[in-house]
Amino acid sequence: MKALELKPQITLKNVLFATDFEVSASRALPFAVALANRYEAKLYAGHVIPLEAYALASPELIDRVLKEAGDFAGYTLNQIIGSLRCRGLRCDVLLGEGNVADVLEEWVQTYSADLVVVGTISRAGWGKVVLGSVAEEVIREATCPVLTVGPQVTTLASAGVHSIICATDFSSVSLRALEFAVSLAHEYKAHLTLVHVIEGSLRDSPRLAIQEDENRLRDMLPPEPELLYRPEVVVETGAVADRILNLAADLSADVIVMGVRGAGAFAQTASHFGSIAHRVVALAPCPVVTVGNVQKAEDD
Repeated sequence: MKALELKPQITLKNVLFATDFEVSASRALPFAVALANRYEAKLYAGHVIPLEAYALASPELIDRVLKEAGDFAGYTLNQIIGSLRCRGLRCDVLLGEGNVADVLEEWVQTYSADLVVVGTISRAGWGKVVLGSVAEEVIREATCPVLTVGPQVTTLASAGVHSIICATDFSSVSLRALEFAVSLAHEYKAHLTLVHVIEGSLRDSPRLAIQEDENRLRDMLPPEPELLYRPEVVVETGAVADRILNLAADLSADVIVMGVRGAGAFAQTASHFGSIAHRVVALAPCPVVTVGNVQKAEDD
């Protein structure tokens, strides 16, 4: 796989914090604020009134229901950003209605969002991990990186970023994820660990296979990443999501960065890297940045 080409560092000029006013969103807000402060970005706090809010209302009551929902949402959004404005952060509120993913993607395009930040819930059972609907739709559809903060996150936004894990399956989106991870490591002067997990166990020449993948990982790195610390490469075998999660815990990672393959990436197919990302996002001990097939043009 070709090495990552040296490019200007990623800049976050606009950060979109998507909230449904639940506890999961409140956990994500400090990370959105910390990133906006670090990059001197503008923070947008957005809420979408879902179709379900007025689906059961009679036609003559729809306008009233929408007005009440809008008034509540507008008040709550302004409460969220009021103290932030007092602290000098550039921020604004966005309020919309309709399909959550569609409206958020419109905002991403309209306001040139470089990152979406959302909170997740997770419920494990019957062999599946279920995320909150907003987070799941956003991760599937967003055309910019998405940072998710789940209920298992123990890191603090105020602590900064010292250790970053970038998980790769050698796909094309892995290069985009690595670009983001390298840039983040450069900005925070953080340790970067690039990891690949071989599904299952190796019977024939395991050392050789691991060594070959270690070399592939090194080949992905730019020749002069200009990082404070030399990136580490790790190749493991086993259940991919579990290995990534265990490594994140062992290294006290502050962020996991990984690629997902766009729409449908969260289909529950065991061999699909998207389903691995699904589990990592839900159970990670730190925020997870997912990078998909980003389509929006880079800012000048």
